[in-house]
Amino acid sequence: MPHKIKVLKTYYDEVWQKGNVAALHSLLAPDARTRGILGDEPFDANELGELVTMTRALIGPVTVNFPIVIEQDDWLSVLVEIKSHALHNGDPIHVFNQMLVRFDGERMAEVSSNLDALSLFEQLGLLPENAMVMMLAGTPLR
Repeated sequence: MPHKIKVLKTYYDEVWQKGNVAALHSLLAPDARTRGILGDEPFDANELGELVTMTRALIGPVTVNFPIVIEQDDWLSVLVEIKSHALHNGDPIHVFNQMLVRFDGERMAEVSSNLDALSLFEQLGLLPENAMVMMLAGTPLR
């Protein structure tokens, strides 16, 4: 398995599946920044750990698949398929995340993550079913 994919797999196994947020410090470069579900403002490993903890309080164990992987120089681009279930009712969760990761040696130095958060929150029951369709029709979610 190529090194970059191995690091990303370890990231999902240790951090997202096991909740071992301390592993972030060995997977991320010391000055690493991530962007994603919280908007375009970059955040550090500690803030990412808080995000993981909050998200794991809503979902069960995750299984992850990488159906598309593109690697070039220091960069890794991956389509991540994530399956789980909502902790409060057991409903299945199936979402995709597009990740673009720049490596600095053995560690991730820059991570852009574009999780389909709308689908995630719909499947968790925190947004109405078909929220995207409703919004496209001009219906505000209030």
